[in-house]
Parts: sequence; structure tokens; C-alpha cells
Amino acid sequence: MPGPGVDHVATGRYRAPVQLHRIADRDGWSCWLCGGEIDPGAPVTSPARGTVDHLVPRSRGGSSELANLRLAHRRCNHRRGSLLPEMHWPDEWPMLMTVHVWTALARLAPRPGAAEVVAVAPLREVADDAASWLVERAEAFVPGGWESWCVEESSGPVAVWLRRPADAAPGTAGRPKHPDA
Repeated sequence: MPGPGVDHVATGRYRAPVQLHRIADRDGWSCWLCGGEIDPGAPVTSPARGTVDHLVPRSRGGSSELANLRLAHRRCNHRRGSLLPEMHWPDEWPMLMTVHVWTALARLAPRPGAAEVVAVAPLREVADDAASWLVERAEAFVPGGWESWCVEESSGPVAVWLRRPADAAPGTAGRPKHPDA
């Protein structure tokens, strides 16, 4: 049985102890899934207890490197199961086209300098809001200096681009496995 503040993370053939407090201090003692505060003194069996969650589940190719580990309530961690992170574009934005953000991050993280259009908005104001939102989300999942900008087409729509700077280190921790990668 692990001591207080120690959780176990599967690392192949055995389960290695991971300091829950180390991840909790890094993550500000808040659940990455619901944003709620985590009580470090919650009982071991409490659904509100902090647990170590894999950003990209191991069953989906995720690693047990610290970059792929997040703090989550026990109930949030169990509810999510082995699903990949979901980042839905806000409903109040009337986007003309969007890509699945997590898939774009998985493609771009290992290729600094590469860029792609991730959304097309009808208005510059909506595109600017989307670009800011996108960088915040990208940094939360794969830290490393994401950049987003907007390009207005002469026909009216505004493309939202995303990339990691060319001088950024390739991001691989927690990246899902893709047959074409």
C-alpha cells in the first residue's frame, strides 16, 4: 500500500510510485478535467481525492512521462476512462470549419515550424478569439510556445493557423500513436 501522497502509475510490467504531490504542486491542486479544487487531505476512497491521470491514456499510446501526467479527481479520472482529451470549439462561435484540436496538436507537436489551418471563421473578431483560445488550450496539453494567427481571405472568411516555433523542441510525450506518424 503506498504511503500518503503516493500514487502508482503503470510503467510496463510493474506499477511505479509517482509522487502525487509533485504533480499536484505543478498543476496547482486543481483537476485538469473539471477545473475543480482538489483537497490534499481527502480520504483515499473519496471520489474527490486527487489521482494521477494520463493525458493520453496508456491504452491509446500515452507514456508515463511527467509531461503526460495530470492531476484529476478520482471520479473525473474514472468517468473519463481511456478516452482521448476532448477540446470542443465553443458553441457560441459560428465557425465555418474546424478540425479536431487534439489531432492537430498530435500532428504539429513533433514538427516545430510546421503550421496548419485549424479553423475558418466568418468574422475577424471570432477568428481572433479562437486564436487566443487555441493557444491557451495547446499550452495546457503540450507546453512549448504555441503560436496562432489569422489570415483574412479576400472573399471574407478568416483562417486560423496554429504552429510551434521552429526553434521549439519537438513534443512527443503523451502523443497518441498514429500509423502514419
